[in-house]
Amino acid sequence: MHRFFFQVFFLGILVLSFCSCDQKQPEHVAKESAPPAVPLPHYQSLDPQLVELATHALPFWRDCRDEKPALVLMSFDPFLQPIPTVLRDRARELVLTGTLGDIDRHGGFNRPDPIVMPTQALSAALEADLFSRIYWVFPAKVEPVQLNLATFREQMVKAQFFSEEEAQDLVLSQGTFSGQLRGVPFNAVHYGELPEIELNGPMILHVDLSFFRGLYDDEIKTPLYDLIHQSALQILESGWQPLSLTLSYSTLQGAISLDTRFVLTDLAQVLRDPSLLDGDMPRPWQLRAEALYAADMFTESKKLELYQQAVKLAPQDPTAVYDLFQAHFLAREIDAALLALDRAVDLDPGYGAAYLRLAEMALEDGNVEMTLLLLEKAAAVFPANPFIPLQRADLLLQTGRGEAALALLEPLLGKNWSPTYHPDILKTLVEMKEVALNPESETEEPHDDRKN
Repeated sequence: MHRFFFQVFFLGILVLSFCSCDQKQPEHVAKESAPPAVPLPHYQSLDPQLVELATHALPFWRDCRDEKPALVLMSFDPFLQPIPTVLRDRARELVLTGTLGDIDRHGGFNRPDPIVMPTQALSAALEADLFSRIYWVFPAKVEPVQLNLATFREQMVKAQFFSEEEAQDLVLSQGTFSGQLRGVPFNAVHYGELPEIELNGPMILHVDLSFFRGLYDDEIKTPLYDLIHQSALQILESGWQPLSLTLSYSTLQGAISLDTRFVLTDLAQVLRDPSLLDGDMPRPWQLRAEALYAADMFTESKKLELYQQAVKLAPQDPTAVYDLFQAHFLAREIDAALLALDRAVDLDPGYGAAYLRLAEMALEDGNVEMTLLLLEKAAAVFPANPFIPLQRADLLLQTGRGEAALALLEPLLGKNWSPTYHPDILKTLVEMKEVALNPESETEEPHDDRKN
């Protein structure tokens, strides 16, 4: 029997490293930040729009196109991956006229007919002439004087963000790389130099969760709640009044851990209510920081107790409920963990990606029925993702349930699959249908083809 088993849960974003530091993904949150010694001045609140992927910010950026704003992008990934030539006209049309629903249908790999990937979001915006200038504020754990122009040029060309000519015209001064990118003035600004950005006209601000990944080292050197505090303070102190302020989680792609999703949620809360910068953190935040900062010293039962306290204080906070799921799961209380995860997903569907990770773990353990159950849960949360029913169909075929697999395959065969990004899917679906209609006398055990 054919073995298909598609593994498309997690797509890594392009990782850049143009300075001498390792980029480590945060795994634990920080200890409680110390309150300021003196009361902070009054800051004008901002109203961020939270989105899942960078592509989902495109309609908000487009709404400001007539103002010809500058973009200040705070992200580890500059979203400058080039768009395939064959898709550029469609991408421009999508950016200029597509609804949020249209962009969701065509704005990610896990769609039948992608046009613009999240890693191409800024490229698509430039193709549509949305911005008059770009300031990419990149996270770096080295001092500005340690940046290297030759290394940066090499990285930009290798990543296909810049042409050879554009890269050679770049200059470096006081922590900022400056030049022209696709006909638009471009500055790549070291995070420490963010206060030096002077904007004299309209602007848009976008913050991606990956930004904190680039700044984080460990809970001793760079506690995450300190990074939230520092970033919010710098944004508010700038006095910027962006035409649009968008924040993207980027956790659906798998490169950014769901465990850190709270960072962007809490940053948005601070920007809406700057008084949170003055004094103690909200108690649920303190409980999270206490549990995860001292994770190695606490027993799982102690962590569970802290998370249960947090959920009692904030029962509608999906980040707190997700923490509770994690604690139950680590304590091997699977039924309680799944109940907590279901609640977290009800409050924030973005946490549904955890079902996919759990399904992967269940399959590695050989538990096919649990894998199918978790994939079914994920399919309910992400009905537009065709790769979830595709994987379910594959598992059903491998366990001799051709009729059930066929019911999942038929709708997939009717979809318009991209010849650019998914050139072989239709052929594979036809082969799977043939297997479903003509099952072999013996079926094979499901397995993970990634190990072969």
